[in-house]
Amino acid sequence: MKVKEFELVNPQKVERALHGNSTPDGVKGGIAKTDGSYNDDALIAEYDHLGGAILRGNDKVKMGSFYDFGAKSPREKPNIVFIYRVSGTEVEVPDGEELPGIVKAVKVLEENKKEVKKRKKK
Repeated sequence: MKVKEFELVNPQKVERALHGNSTPDGVKGGIAKTDGSYNDDALIAEYDHLGGAILRGNDKVKMGSFYDFGAKSPREKPNIVFIYRVSGTEVEVPDGEELPGIVKAVKVLEENKKEVKKRKKK
């Protein structure tokens, strides 16, 4: 599901973030109002709280960018950090900072692999 410029990858977790979980005591959680409306920022934060994968384009957003697990509440202002895997190591890059050269190189290699696969399918 696309929310703002972010892709919420797991539809089941989107559903849980919106409508909550069924428990023996009733429904727990969920940010949607009774009329079905919701706030985009609240949805992303609750989805992040549930551990759902978030992408912006092809870039993976680090869990906790929208929900502060220490304070147990949504962040007032998101602290967006992207995660890139380079040779088995995770590299974290805050939003707005330039990507390190090695991350740029890996992204170019991944795009080249995709292009080669597309050509082979034709």
